[in-house]
Amino acid sequence: MRIGDNVTMRTVERRGRSLLVGLVLALIATACSWESQNLVPPVPETAQTSQILARDSRLIIEPPSDENRTSVQIQDIPLVMQNAVIAIEDERFYLHDGVDLKALVRSASRGVTSGGISGGGSTITMQYVGNVFLDRSQQTADRKLDEIVLARQFENLYSKEFILQEYLNWIYFGARSYGVEAAAQQYFDKSVSAVTLPEAALLAGLIQAPSRLNPYDNRDGALARREEVLNAMLRNEYITEDEHLDALNDPMELAPEFDDVDDRYPAGHFVEEVKAWILNGEFMTEAWIADNPERAASLSTYQAREDLLFRGGIRVRTTIDLDLQADAEAAVQAILPNGPAIPDASAVVIDPQTGEVLAMVGGRDFFGESTFANVNLAMGTGRQAGSAMKPLALAAALDRGIAVTQAYDAPPTIELQPPDLREPWKVRGGSRTGVSDLVDGTIWSRNTVYAQLAVQLGADAVGDMATQLGMQSPIAPVYASVLGTENVTTLDLAAAYATFANRGVQHDPVFVTEILNPDGTTLWRHEPVGERVLDAADVDQLTWVLEQVISRGTGRDADIGRPAAGKTGTAQNYADATFAGYTPNYAAAVWVGFPQGQISMVPCNEKACTEDDPGTDIQVAGGTYPARIWREVMLAAHRDVASTEFAEPPVSAPPTTVEILPDSVQVPDLFGLTVDAAQPQLEELSLILNAVEIEDATFEPGTIINQAPPPGTSHPGGGVVIVEVAIRPAVPTIPNVVGNDANTARRTIRRQGFVVRRTFVDADGNEIESAVNEGTVISQDPAPGTEATAGTRVRIVIQQG
Repeated sequence: MRIGDNVTMRTVERRGRSLLVGLVLALIATACSWESQNLVPPVPETAQTSQILARDSRLIIEPPSDENRTSVQIQDIPLVMQNAVIAIEDERFYLHDGVDLKALVRSASRGVTSGGISGGGSTITMQYVGNVFLDRSQQTADRKLDEIVLARQFENLYSKEFILQEYLNWIYFGARSYGVEAAAQQYFDKSVSAVTLPEAALLAGLIQAPSRLNPYDNRDGALARREEVLNAMLRNEYITEDEHLDALNDPMELAPEFDDVDDRYPAGHFVEEVKAWILNGEFMTEAWIADNPERAASLSTYQAREDLLFRGGIRVRTTIDLDLQADAEAAVQAILPNGPAIPDASAVVIDPQTGEVLAMVGGRDFFGESTFANVNLAMGTGRQAGSAMKPLALAAALDRGIAVTQAYDAPPTIELQPPDLREPWKVRGGSRTGVSDLVDGTIWSRNTVYAQLAVQLGADAVGDMATQLGMQSPIAPVYASVLGTENVTTLDLAAAYATFANRGVQHDPVFVTEILNPDGTTLWRHEPVGERVLDAADVDQLTWVLEQVISRGTGRDADIGRPAAGKTGTAQNYADATFAGYTPNYAAAVWVGFPQGQISMVPCNEKACTEDDPGTDIQVAGGTYPARIWREVMLAAHRDVASTEFAEPPVSAPPTTVEILPDSVQVPDLFGLTVDAAQPQLEELSLILNAVEIEDATFEPGTIINQAPPPGTSHPGGGVVIVEVAIRPAVPTIPNVVGNDANTARRTIRRQGFVVRRTFVDADGNEIESAVNEGTVISQDPAPGTEATAGTRVRIVIQQG
């Protein structure tokens, strides 16, 4: 751009700013002459209880109001709370008449480059009337004008104290807390009348973005916003500099995050998804809006849909089969072990003909005491599915005309160099013969075979196929996605495999089939519409391959005594385990893992277990707990269903050679070998090697230091031998705990394997004796980042007072 161009752009921007500021002034003038509107809200309709029903019309729950709100009078809200909100939200609140011209002009000036004045500059009064009386989904200049008019009229009718009272009782503070009283109870377990300055500043800061700044999930963000509020209070002379400094140093102790669910009801995780589906307006498709324009307009806001669900008297008929749901939950409880530190599971069952979700287990117990009890493990951001993603690559290969009998090199380890990768891609896990076709490569989950197929298809092939099959989880265009390195949800896997079960016809997952008005008329009805995304003959070949995974491959524990197809999946180091499969009637997917993160699911004799890294009874692969849960769930689903054969694959599909496995073999001694040296020995005996890396400084890196089963043990052919491979230990470093509260600092240091030594000092730095572990860490020795061995003593100085 030339200098003249820059000058021109600045000139245009200045003129645009002047014009836009002029427009604001014109809006104010227009507002002054606007005809008065009646601000008295109409008498609301009598609230009616809604119902969420199962597919057979059995009642699941009558949803209570989703708002936790307790209104209080302005005299019960302390000045420190009022001032905190005014300072950060509307510092000229007591000086304007509902519209802050200065703030509007400033907002308009900032908005020139973004193209308008639809947002920003709103006073407390404008926020209140704009959200209570106007459509929150609109962000236009017309709406801003309406907001200005209503705000000026509202201030003519009501006092500042009344307006501030209504605002503080209405505003949302996150954690389902509406109004300042509910927020104080939620975050500090006290009435708003008792909040302190730092507590008031925290609450006021949440108004801007209550979900993003939720202090339970984003402590640092909430504290940073609290500092902004305190700075605003100091600038407006609501507090002194000493009060400002003391409040900044307050450690922000929160009350426990509580669960207000009192009554148990079936399918808790599923019900939450149904509620969110209605509240987010996902039933309001373009076609429905076109057919129901007036009703769509009345439900265009979140508040309107909230009223519909919690006070609208509707009946929501869902897809859930309560009997199958109970059986699925029971299967999870029966298969997984019990104990204080154990993995959890999710499971989803879908009708392939319609996409209807018949069962959804989001965890062991939605009403349990676990931190993750309410987290739906079947949805969310998902987890790694491992080799359960390989059938997507196989479907892509068949779609491109690649035969399932095409042979590939299948060495124990392979290095591939696609032109779009800077470094070679090294993959382990092949065949003992060194050659495999896609049939055996699928049945025995040969990573080196599927790595070559991924390169042949392209990095985006698995992601593209996932989209075709109806999966919503984003799959990055990377070759390793064929090995299941990308996070996917259990619902997504079930939906993809349901498309296989339906011979290539895809249906989106469905939670609700019908919504009825209080008078029994239909508000909304689901009409199943399937889309063919794969050729039926190709899917028949894929199914023929996946049947053998269960009959003779890694998924034998999923055998239900009738035609079934599926695939196991195990993430690296056994951090996630999956089984997905289908029959001609149903599709289901199961995931097992620790909800708090990817924790290796192996016994403690195979890793150094800690409180944060617990062990499991067995090595949890996709063919263990997930396959067994899948078996029990599908046995229940097919309890009264006649056995049905899959369609025959095309005659042109050449048969593959069936591998005959020995009943048992003697496990060799692998100690001291490398993985590359051990793999051929095991493959010669029809055994599968799985390696787990263990930090150990006493052995040469890359050598096997332990194995299970031990040498000389009889083991069935096709069984897995787990080996521990030594890797060089990471050198731990001293963490930085300066500025943390005493308890947090102590936990952080101990989790790194170090020993804590504490010294307490008063506000003047004089050493004192203390019976309580409270205060803020002001110094530490050794310094942060110092390399140290486990057991090193770290002295921290804690200041109290």
